[in-house]
Amino acid sequence: MRKLIATAAFVAMVAGIAFAADHARHATYTDPSAANKGAVALCKGFYGEDDNRSPCQDWCEQWRQSHEGATCECAEGKCDADETH
Repeated sequence: MRKLIATAAFVAMVAGIAFAADHARHATYTDPSAANKGAVALCKGFYGEDDNRSPCQDWCEQWRQSHEGATCECAEGKCDADETH
């Protein structure tokens, strides 16, 4: 019985890790620099990390601080350009 419980716990843990590792996230951001007035939104992907929510949010926060007037939002999924790879 202990072996069955241990096996079930191991399978649940591995499934959780596999699901977390497969979670894709991207940042949609703009660059308000003078050369890019009216530029379309850009996309930066965060893939293959154990927890890619925090790196995306941290990157967006730094982007907005470094680029006054810039926008940046994190969303689930890959960048459109990365879907073909």
